[in-house]
Amino acid sequence: MLRLLIKDMTVEKPFNQKQLLVHIRWQGGACTDVTVQLPPNIADRLRYPVAVVDRVRDLAHSLLDAEIADQFNREAHVSATGKRYTAKMIQWIRRCHCIPPAALKKPDELTVHQAARHFGVSNSVIYYWIERSLLQARRINGGMPYWITLNASDEQRLRDWVRNSSRIRNGESSSLNAASGGAL
Repeated sequence: MLRLLIKDMTVEKPFNQKQLLVHIRWQGGACTDVTVQLPPNIADRLRYPVAVVDRVRDLAHSLLDAEIADQFNREAHVSATGKRYTAKMIQWIRRCHCIPPAALKKPDELTVHQAARHFGVSNSVIYYWIERSLLQARRINGGMPYWITLNASDEQRLRDWVRNSSRIRNGESSSLNAASGGAL
């Protein structure tokens, strides 16, 4: 019965638009144009809104991924799939949008590797000093690296320790001999 009313229909999909244009020509000669919105594709439906990405960008300056997820969950936000936020989701958002992680290390702090090079010892010696509170070090949580703060008195005391220690000196010369192919 509809065929008796409609002479023909033309459907157009404009480039880069999420809609269809339907041109209907009726039997009486009249024309009607109808615009039909297309549903978003799965990627657009699951994409994080710009507001969420901007919020992650702001919070990432001072918080870890897990802390950002906790903040979102406290505020009753849900992810694009309707789930609670996790640290992995925040990592994914940061990675997709090139958001750097929080720079929680202060400029005057050293990493374990930097401190080892500074004193001319192995990383193990630095960890030994940290465990015995000979170095001031902080750590955000168990999986994070240590950040070491050196003051002048600690630095001089530890340099004297290295200079007077036969174990550290022997450890250095042994590793140098082994690295150069010499006999131990």
